[in-house]
Amino acid sequence: MAEDKDQRRSDRLMCSELVEIAFQDPTGRWIRETGVIEDVGSNGLGVSLNIPVSVGRTVTVSNPRFRSQATIKHCEFEEYGYLLGLEFSGGFEWNRTDWEPEHLLRLPKE
Repeated sequence: MAEDKDQRRSDRLMCSELVEIAFQDPTGRWIRETGVIEDVGSNGLGVSLNIPVSVGRTVTVSNPRFRSQATIKHCEFEEYGYLLGLEFSGGFEWNRTDWEPEHLLRLPKE
């Protein structure tokens, strides 16, 4: 069962940037899919992807300016594919000075 995707440990900023999600399937074969980062926060990302990924799976998230390990916290089917909630692993935290998506939007808090 998927976790509640609104239970985030940090505020998120809306963005749009391509990212590769890579992981091994149960047979050991590497799966690599390109997705779109929908939002980013210090502890994780929201990514739209064309395929589902199991909750609890560890994945590598990367693009030319950024790379990290992450755990899938939720995977929900949406109108245009799957929305994955990823939590960074190994104590990694996103920092704008290290990497900032080109299209970044801070939404006002409700």
